[in-house]
Formats: sequence, C-alpha cells, structure tokens
Amino acid sequence: MLTRAGSVLAIAAGLVLVSSCGDGDGGDQASFCDAVEALAANDPFAELAVASPQEMRTAFDQLRDGAERIEDSAPDEFDTQADRYLRSVDGLIDQLRGAGYDPRALDTLDYREATSEYEAAAISVENAAAGACT
Repeated sequence: MLTRAGSVLAIAAGLVLVSSCGDGDGGDQASFCDAVEALAANDPFAELAVASPQEMRTAFDQLRDGAERIEDSAPDEFDTQADRYLRSVDGLIDQLRGAGYDPRALDTLDYREATSEYEAAAISVENAAAGACT
C-alpha cells in the first residue's frame, strides 16, 4: 500500500549516491479507509524510475495531497498515526525542496533519516487501516 511510495523514496535516495483529524474534530472510518486505499491505488511514484525535478515535485505534491486526505478523514483513534504520516511526508518534501528536487543535491544523511521516518509512519497508517478497513 503506502510503503510502495516508501520503496520509491528509497530508490530516490539511491539516486543521490548515483547522481485532522489533526485538529481533533474527528473523521470517519469509511473516509479514512477510502483515503488510504485511494493513495495506494493512485501511487504517484508508480511510473517514476528516474525523474526530473518537476516530476519529483509533482509526485510529492500528489503524495502530500493523499497524506492530507488521510489526516483529514482519520477517526480520532487514528489521529496520531495520520498526523505522523503527514508530518513525515512534509519532512521529505522539505528535504527535496531544499535540494531543488534534485536527488543529487540532497544531504544523504538527512534524507535517509526523513525516509526512515516516512517508512515507519506509512507502516503505522497501513496497520491502522488493516485493522479498521475490511
């Protein structure tokens, strides 16, 4: 599901070497499940092998939109996971924005840290969805 984007992010990290419910108002389980499934089904990284800075920017904007939908629709019991996921996406975007969306210009250590946080947050959201969305 969401970790597919994490796999692509790991690939992007490899390129460096080569070249809300957040406000406590509650969401609903059906919308949360739909948002998680929509992001998984419409993976913005599915066709990116090597991407231009503009393609990277577009894909990460789409990822951010999906993460925001997840966070906005999360029921209170998944607020922590959804908020962490959105913050982790923002952390990746901050790293990429600072490098002009050029993987060769990334600070490798900082980006790996952001990628690790993203992957952990994605797994957390996937686990929440797996338990709630049948």
